[in-house]
Amino acid sequence: MSKSKKVTKEEVKKIATLSKLSLSESELKNHTKDMNNILEYMDLLNEIDTSNTEELVNVHDATSDLREDDSEDSIPKDKVIDNSPESKEDYIEIPLVVKKDSQ
Repeated sequence: MSKSKKVTKEEVKKIATLSKLSLSESELKNHTKDMNNILEYMDLLNEIDTSNTEELVNVHDATSDLREDDSEDSIPKDKVIDNSPESKEDYIEIPLVVKKDSQ
């Protein structure tokens, strides 16, 4: 069996309450069993000797295929404002994208 402390039904019920979940008695029983199975599996994994294993930084162990991040000069602000369909002072006006409840 598991070396770690077992999760009780009361603890699962408390977690469910904190998560604002309502669980039936059967769901509570199933989640308690599932959590204890996870802990038992973690105990099994903890028994594996990894002392001579090198740390893995990337599961693909590959280098990045992305381009170098080169900075370039941007378009001058006045040209951007001039090319925008609508502007007000130094700002570009765009159509409303997300409505608030009050609108």
